[in-house]
Amino acid sequence: MDWDLCKTFVAVAETRSFAGAARQLRSSHPTVGRKIAELEGQLGIPLFARSDEGLSLTSQGRKFREHVDAMAAAALRAEAAVAATGAGARGAVKLSIGPTLASHWLLPRLGPFLRTHNHIQLEFITHPYPASVRRREADIVLRPFDSGEENLIGRRIGRLGTGFYASRDYAARRPLPERRDEWKGHSVIGFTDLTSNVGLARWSDVVTRQGTVVLRCSARGEMLAAAKAGLGIAALSCFAAAEDPDLVRVAPQKLVNVADLWLLAHPDLVELPAVRAVIDFVTASAREDRVRLRG
Repeated sequence: MDWDLCKTFVAVAETRSFAGAARQLRSSHPTVGRKIAELEGQLGIPLFARSDEGLSLTSQGRKFREHVDAMAAAALRAEAAVAATGAGARGAVKLSIGPTLASHWLLPRLGPFLRTHNHIQLEFITHPYPASVRRREADIVLRPFDSGEENLIGRRIGRLGTGFYASRDYAARRPLPERRDEWKGHSVIGFTDLTSNVGLARWSDVVTRQGTVVLRCSARGEMLAAAKAGLGIAALSCFAAAEDPDLVRVAPQKLVNVADLWLLAHPDLVELPAVRAVIDFVTASAREDRVRLRG
């Protein structure tokens, strides 16, 4: 059976729509629909039924999902068993990490690690974020929430601080807000509904509710660029924004949101030498930069 069809099936089951699966797989709505139709044709059974809440698994679909999950777990165990027979830390390791964490924090620290572990090929997966370990999109995930539904193991390695920032040009035009009741008249750069961190988006909207949202962005990089351009005040990762000389912090002792940072991996992969080396490196880096990450 074509594993690509099974991956599409799992994506539709998780998102409950062809459109959601297409976004997750970086594919298209028609392609997802065609693959599900092909899979159902091969199996001779309907896998999904339409409802007011989207697509739901039929009874046959639920049984097939159990088999697909078992296939994925068996493939993962086989891969881990073969890799474990090798000597030393070698091979490709896929790390799912947010683009801001990757570009502003971990990538600049990678040089010594890669020189020491020259048999490891590290792959940064920033989209989709967070990637799925179960679907083999990643071996390790670094994210601001715990194991979720994939039964991963790991630990909290730090805390991430988010504060409000504005450009120096914006700050020169009028006093920045010090309290939540001082946002009236200020321009706000908010999050779109597509952001991966819904809790952070809600916090930003609550704090800035008396301001005027002039722009919404789905990615932190876009928000940072918009704030630097003087378009308004944005909630930004402290470790990235604090190093930019064009930005100033709004009420640094008051308006801050802190979230846990979790490093997680599949239990069948966590003790592979290459995976363990990457986990140890990321954990040590977070420990050394704990003040900077917290903001």
